[in-house]
Amino acid sequence: MFLYSLIFPIISIMAIVWFAFRYLKGKNSIITTVLWTLFWIVVAIFSLFPNLSNQFAKLVGITRGLDFIIILVFIILFYTVLRLYFIVDKLQNDLNTVVKQVAIQNEITLDDEEE
Repeated sequence: MFLYSLIFPIISIMAIVWFAFRYLKGKNSIITTVLWTLFWIVVAIFSLFPNLSNQFAKLVGITRGLDFIIILVFIILFYTVLRLYFIVDKLQNDLNTVVKQVAIQNEITLDDEEE
């Protein structure tokens, strides 16, 4: 048995527990908690049963299991970056709206400066 077959399931359990506590404290949504839990379960399963990745790879037409895992990680990373981009874009638009509203409320005219 390989060392990663012992380490990754332990890390997965710790991560799942950590996300569960964050959900209970209200810091994570249920969707985030479920998605991360599924991710860490898949990590644990692939580390305990490495040949399983070969079977999944053949289902989608990829020759090696490691290639399947790398492609899967790239898809997850791309989704995460895209989601973060949309969040930052929305925050930037919200910030611009707030700044415009504050600027309009605190408008300084030329008459105010002369006094």
